[in-house]
Amino acid sequence: MSELYYPEQTSTGYFLTAIAEGLATSMAVNVVSGQPTYSERGILAPANEDRNGVRIHRARATHFNKDRLLLRAINTLTLTLSIGWFALIRFRRADQLLIVTNPPTLPPLLGLIARFKNMNTHLLVHDVYPEVLAATGIIHPHSITYRLLSRVFSATFRAYDSIIVLGRDMAELIQQKIGNVKRPITIIPNWGDPDEIKPIPRDTNPFLLINNIRARCIIQFSGNIGRTHDIETILAAAHNLRNRHDIIFLFVGYGGKASTVANAIASGELPNVRFLPRQPREMLGPMLASATATIISFVDEMKGLSVPSRMYNVMAAGTPIIAIADPDSELSLTVREEQSGWILAPGDVNALTELVTALAEAHGEYDATSRGINGREAVLAHYTFSSILTKFRRLLIVNTDHFVGRNSNQ
Repeated sequence: MSELYYPEQTSTGYFLTAIAEGLATSMAVNVVSGQPTYSERGILAPANEDRNGVRIHRARATHFNKDRLLLRAINTLTLTLSIGWFALIRFRRADQLLIVTNPPTLPPLLGLIARFKNMNTHLLVHDVYPEVLAATGIIHPHSITYRLLSRVFSATFRAYDSIIVLGRDMAELIQQKIGNVKRPITIIPNWGDPDEIKPIPRDTNPFLLINNIRARCIIQFSGNIGRTHDIETILAAAHNLRNRHDIIFLFVGYGGKASTVANAIASGELPNVRFLPRQPREMLGPMLASATATIISFVDEMKGLSVPSRMYNVMAAGTPIIAIADPDSELSLTVREEQSGWILAPGDVNALTELVTALAEAHGEYDATSRGINGREAVLAHYTFSSILTKFRRLLIVNTDHFVGRNSNQ
């Protein structure tokens, strides 16, 4: 169960599609999703479709602009009700349910239905609610709404037979939320694609040539420009370096804070900032490989709430990461362990300004290249699709055996 699935190409849609199709080589897989509402919004996919061994069922729902909170809430509500009705009719006893936490209204409802149907359930956590809503300022952490949602989601986590998380910080947070209830928590990260995404020399990089980008030092932020990301620190550093013609800050993507970037450029005070739309899949590798360094930034208090999938493809491109995040977050831990970039605190404009200034010099370029090589080697060793799929397959097989044994004793 996933809000996003093929032909959606955003991270959740891309990863869930690959996981489902990979599992379909060894087991029967059905997918229930919505229509594309993110990168492929406007495309009307078939309501039912067979693709690469997977039977896809797409539920009907509204498709308003997701970047407006009220309209996004309506989309979420209609999709939840539509998928819930499907689940009541079509779920069968002893089926396995693998559901992702987006949208957040699905896991509580589907967990209840699956328990009623006596299914084996696995919750794949991409974002932790309601904490992520508080971190982005959507709700206040001391409000009645927050306390109510916290109880609902803690109960939801306890309702599933197993929980899958993307990182160590997330595993710690989920364990705190479920308390003394024993539930297996398995860390299975996302992956990079080192066969498709590789280092490319700048003088032959098609992304740079097509977009006429010639700066010596390119600092990139690409992907979802969302409310959880510390865009303000990047723009402030760009303002400090606005007179450096050899440095360019490049934003590529869309999201809730895209207007913040667009407005900063429109002010005319940031001649060193460019903003490009989301790139087609075939341009992803050249785009990531074009940067001197890529920034992955989070607002404060995001530790354990989300793990950026983009970091593995950035590493596959041989590009070092500037992690603006809590030092104990999965992002920071990975960058530190693999020596694949630098770690800065959210809001530390001076530190980012100094680092970018250094990267524009010869010694900084050498350091960036070395860290980029480290990152690609880490992906090849630990973060490939085949290794991640093996972990999912093992988890489902083990839990199937446990579930059969559990029911035989009832």
